[in-house]
Amino acid sequence: MSDRAAPVELVFLWHHHQPDYRNPRDGHAVLPWVWLHASKDYLDMAEHLRRHPGVHATFNFVPSLLDQLEDAERGVPEALFELLSRPPGSLDEPQRTELLTRCTVSPRYAIERWPAYRRLCERAARARTAGGTEVFGDDDMLALEIWFLVAWVDPLFHDRPAAVAVLAPQATFDLPRRDGLLALHRELLAEVIPSYRALADRGQIELSESPYYHPILPLLINQEAARRPRPDVLLPSEPFAAPEDAALQVERGVARHERAFGRRPAGMWPPEGGVSPEAVELIARAGLRWAASDEGVLWGSLPPGEQRREALYHPWRVDTAAGPLAMFFRDHELSDRIGFVYSHWNAADAVADFLGRVRRVARDHAGDVPPVVSVILDGENCWEHYADDGAPFLEALYAELEAAADIRTRTPSEVLAERASLPVLERLYTGSWIQADFRIWIGHPEKNRAWELVSRARRALVNGGRTLETHPKAWEALFAAEGSDWFWWFGEDHYTADKILFDKLFRDQLQAVYERAELPTPGWLQIPVTALRDAGVTRIAPVRLLTPVLDGRRTNFYEWEGAGHHRLGGGGGSMHRDQSLGRDLYFGFDLEQLHLRIDFAPGVVPKPDLELAVELLAPRPRRIEIDGIVAGERMVVSADADSAGSPTDGLARPARPGVPGATCIIGSILELSVPFAALGVTAGDAIELLVHVLHGGQVVETFPADDLVRFKVPDRTFESAMWSA
Repeated sequence: MSDRAAPVELVFLWHHHQPDYRNPRDGHAVLPWVWLHASKDYLDMAEHLRRHPGVHATFNFVPSLLDQLEDAERGVPEALFELLSRPPGSLDEPQRTELLTRCTVSPRYAIERWPAYRRLCERAARARTAGGTEVFGDDDMLALEIWFLVAWVDPLFHDRPAAVAVLAPQATFDLPRRDGLLALHRELLAEVIPSYRALADRGQIELSESPYYHPILPLLINQEAARRPRPDVLLPSEPFAAPEDAALQVERGVARHERAFGRRPAGMWPPEGGVSPEAVELIARAGLRWAASDEGVLWGSLPPGEQRREALYHPWRVDTAAGPLAMFFRDHELSDRIGFVYSHWNAADAVADFLGRVRRVARDHAGDVPPVVSVILDGENCWEHYADDGAPFLEALYAELEAAADIRTRTPSEVLAERASLPVLERLYTGSWIQADFRIWIGHPEKNRAWELVSRARRALVNGGRTLETHPKAWEALFAAEGSDWFWWFGEDHYTADKILFDKLFRDQLQAVYERAELPTPGWLQIPVTALRDAGVTRIAPVRLLTPVLDGRRTNFYEWEGAGHHRLGGGGGSMHRDQSLGRDLYFGFDLEQLHLRIDFAPGVVPKPDLELAVELLAPRPRRIEIDGIVAGERMVVSADADSAGSPTDGLARPARPGVPGATCIIGSILELSVPFAALGVTAGDAIELLVHVLHGGQVVETFPADDLVRFKVPDRTFESAMWSA
């Protein structure tokens, strides 16, 4: 060991990342977390380090976060801050409810520090409760807004004039005070990127990046990669592999980073630490020198006899077809102690424990080259659980590290610059930082459903001849839909009160793919990915073949016995939300025909200017339409042949040919039969369909509103298979 080498080298990598909250139609942000974390976390993380120039660290920025920060700086609207800028008296009831909900979501330390804010939050919770008696007036709303805005300013910046004016004893809570805080948030947000650029320019930090929209690279390259760590994982029914997209996300991420910070990054934190041999090859091909993942991936990469603790404490070389790549593997426990444990400790005790564990690595290390301890974690979300947003912990930690002679903080590039060679990792395991697999992003029915929608949208672009060169904005929406965050929130692994909003934003991105490509938008994007789990909703699959009498009434009790059944509620369209046209949807089949039945809601008589459309979504798009629903009449059924058209496009349609063998009659119920041959499907095909009620070409209700009708076209073994099941 040379005289100037430290006994241990400590690499911090703080990851800055938020989902893309922008509505693809107007670019406006629908959730405030980029704005709020900018003034509470991003800027103060840079400021804490600036105060300790002897401490080096790495910060990883996701390119789509850089986009959102710059959008906000340019004044692109965000939904919550737009509401916060209005006089409380101008708000309608839904807007007041939104603020009563949003403005009580603040860091724990802030609610504990200011009793006046805590009391307002408690009152706001009572005020938004249906039937509650709590009165929450305009002055109360203004005070709640002001406290919320202060709570999301890091204590480091409470000396700014706008914060001083509010936190002073006996401060007046008025509109100028609130507007001053809104201006302070914009001021702090505008300082984020320049602050990190300045730290990088003086050599104190290294800036790394992730692929553009934070996709899980191994899954984007080929979903089959999920089976390597978990052979039992249930993959989506539609295979998906887009290595070209993965390469573009990496390459465009590098270019975006260079535009923001004036230099190309040398390294990458792959989203969620997700790596595979194919993924690291793409990273190396983009000219990056290093990447990082979790120690679980390292243990999976090493033979059992070589899985010793000291193997974690140095970088490895992975050889790829595109050249070598250095790999750093995070110390899982040390990283998680900062992320989840030390927030409950006294700051001095937490720092002593952390440094003691780092020093223990040095004591246990054999060899002349200093061990490298990699601590990698989220740089924004954990601090709200710490006292004063983590300031006592970070200040004490950085001060101790700056004074320590036996610990040297380094960036990955600094470590590599001093090492002539690295040990070679002969085999790289495929996995992420969570249990060294990908179950958080694939395998659950909701997650798989989301992947299938992405797969269909991409296939529509490719099959339609829409290239990145001819329709770049359509592909941009697809790339955004490939991001990891949608799949993170689908399923039961994680909770957010905004899950329905995330679901809609995800489907909006996919709808933008079709709209920007000038392709008809498929009806399946109207159906939430998230299961609504309403105890009053019934979903039953068909269990026997049936051939009903089509007469518009219940001919006999057993006519529809064994049919599939969806109990219907309020439909999914923009009209008649208070009363659904349909109460029940039954579906079944014989070997030749699909049969549908709709039971109308009590007191409902279909109007003659309504239309009915059966939209076949899979295995291939087709729409069957019935013009002019009239009770007591047999209707003409027609089709748009092989159309992927959306019933919501509102366009005039040419005359359609009749569907041979199709029959629809409306009496006390609606009954419809369509030959499978007319739908272009055969035995064994997996069917997905919706039923729409239209008025003037616009959907007013969709059956079912929260799911799809799903079944397989039967063959002669259907009933025997149902019987044995």
